[in-house]
Amino acid sequence: MCIEARKEERTIYLSLDYPEKKNGLDLKMATFLLKHIRQANQDPNINSIVFESKHRAFFSSGPRPEDLLTCVGEDGAQNLVQVLEILNQCVLAIFRSPKVTVALINGYAYGGGFNIMLACDRRISLRRAKFLENFHQMGISPDLGASYLLPRIMGVEKTFEILINGEILHAEQALQLGLVHELADNKKELHEFLNQYLKKVSDGYSPAIAATKKLLKERAAIELEVQMERESSYLLELFKHKEIKDRLQVLV
Repeated sequence: MCIEARKEERTIYLSLDYPEKKNGLDLKMATFLLKHIRQANQDPNINSIVFESKHRAFFSSGPRPEDLLTCVGEDGAQNLVQVLEILNQCVLAIFRSPKVTVALINGYAYGGGFNIMLACDRRISLRRAKFLENFHQMGISPDLGASYLLPRIMGVEKTFEILINGEILHAEQALQLGLVHELADNKKELHEFLNQYLKKVSDGYSPAIAATKKLLKERAAIELEVQMERESSYLLELFKHKEIKDRLQVLV
């Protein structure tokens, strides 16, 4: 199923459970993720959505090189269009969600596997978690809203530096850059931070929270959608290049 959904009080937990791909964002994962996000957004009995991983070592490996290879060239263009469309809808469904959204980053989160969580209202990480923007290594441009959300958080210059360096970021660095809001020393503390945050949410009035989010994000959501369309057009052109296939094959 890729996603395990469970409801606790007024919160839905969406646990990524796709170990054979290390929670990679392929078409299967994207389809299930979008389905569950939309269901949660429409549930009148919940006020929060929490994204987490069922696996200790990783949150998500993002789009994997072996899957991206199926998107290279003229023959792969339709595959790329299909998966990008669904993943972009996931980002928008999170960003526009009337619920409070939280990402719990327990292990490594690479590329789109983390960038999709930038749309969340709150991101809490274990100190041992690691982050990687590997677009540069693959020879491709940013996707899943990264070119909009990353500069919005840490500025254009810092975003460009990180994308060009293509180096692993440790959780402390991610905190300093504003990519995550809190760091926990262990899983118990991670859930303590989460519960404290959810308590603040539950003390509020859900319609007021939804209205506040709409006021703060409605215009930005329109900009984000336009930017993701531009991202997709650049990727479609780049994936026609043989260089991309060569780079991805090295990474498989």
